[in-house]
Amino acid sequence: MPTSRRDPRWDNAKFLLILLVVFGHAVEKATDYFLLDRSLFIFIYSFHMPAFLFISGLFAKRTVQADKYNWRKLVPYLLITLVLGFYRDLSLHARNPDHGFSVYNQNKISWFMLALFASYSLAWLLRKVPPKVVLPASILIGLAVGYVPFISEGFALSRIIVFFPFFYAGYALDRNTFANVLDKKGMPFVGAGILAAWLTVCIVFEPKVYLLRRLFTGQNNYDEIPASLAPTEFLYRALAYAISALVIFGFFMLVPRTHVRGMTKYGARTLSVYFWHLPFLDIFTHMDSIRGMMKMSLLLQLVILVALSVSITYLFCWEPFTRPVNRMLDPWPLLEKMRKKE
Repeated sequence: MPTSRRDPRWDNAKFLLILLVVFGHAVEKATDYFLLDRSLFIFIYSFHMPAFLFISGLFAKRTVQADKYNWRKLVPYLLITLVLGFYRDLSLHARNPDHGFSVYNQNKISWFMLALFASYSLAWLLRKVPPKVVLPASILIGLAVGYVPFISEGFALSRIIVFFPFFYAGYALDRNTFANVLDKKGMPFVGAGILAAWLTVCIVFEPKVYLLRRLFTGQNNYDEIPASLAPTEFLYRALAYAISALVIFGFFMLVPRTHVRGMTKYGARTLSVYFWHLPFLDIFTHMDSIRGMMKMSLLLQLVILVALSVSITYLFCWEPFTRPVNRMLDPWPLLEKMRKKE
């Protein structure tokens, strides 16, 4: 989630998105309590991770267009995938001893880092193919891959393929041109209208919209989604693509373009939040006292979840947590120092 240069708009966007990641995981643990939780869950999951991949694509040009494959930048993504996958399995095993450890199952929190590695690598391999060919082809493949039964949760293959068009769309766009579009007069009102309209649909038509859950998460093939969407599952995935793209656009229209205190500087630390947050969120949301209060009242539940999400987000922006993650993201100086000592 790091970028090659600091820009207030994109750091603000990344901070807001990581806050939504934490809140979305918190809400996911409460979807059995109130219908609004399901509406909020599907609203958030319809765009927050595709938006992260889109931002990564916006800043990928130097790496993708390089003559040589930038393994020093990309291999650490695999390292973080493995460490984060083990860390998540360890936290689940501590709560449930029957939970095993798996490298094959990267469809946990670690999937995003694997998707970043794959997206950069695939875009680099296709760097000489015109974007007008690659982008529509990647969308068509994303629609068709759901019919391949063995492409699902293993190694997060389904998510990698389904979400690649968002990364590539960011790569294909000129960042400054896109920013100029977002800066046009009235865009914040348009963005607010798009997000408000989609949230209203998620609330009013929750039973129907929630059927798209597995399509928005991108992790399953068509055999694993509700049977009521058959036999035109690819059309529903196309609908999910369109909704995600529109809501992402609306979200960026609302992102502040100048430095915001308590937000902008933390936008450079989102990977640390992503890495650490879930086990800590698990601890709080599985406490009997917290669960009891969350079931009592929707308002009380939302207050708890918002306070918890904000607190966890800022906590893991703290240097003691960001430092080890940054070391994994750039392990080469440490390895070089160790080599010289030997």
